[in-house]
Amino acid sequence: MVVSILLVFLLCGCTNLVRGNLYAHIVQPYSRDFDNTPVGTKKCILTSYRLREPATRVGLSAEWDTRTIRREAARAGITNMYYADLSTISIGWGVYRRRGLIIYGD
Repeated sequence: MVVSILLVFLLCGCTNLVRGNLYAHIVQPYSRDFDNTPVGTKKCILTSYRLREPATRVGLSAEWDTRTIRREAARAGITNMYYADLSTISIGWGVYRRRGLIIYGD
């Protein structure tokens, strides 16, 4: 019983020993200069996707994403961008990955 619980924690990334293999959702700062940076009242998320073929070692993958940062921020009503976070979701040892750039501003 204890071994199966530890195995689930290891595979899902709930410990510091192994980065999540079956599922991982990580949000980290994209920019690190926060000196006198305002928080902002709006946010915009730009997403990119990757799907990788895991069975062979050929390395086939497909990637696609949303349009440019400026255009998507303007669509969300953001004219002044203050900072950004990078959100990454990985499923099945990286077979599927979704990344989102979260832009904060006014």
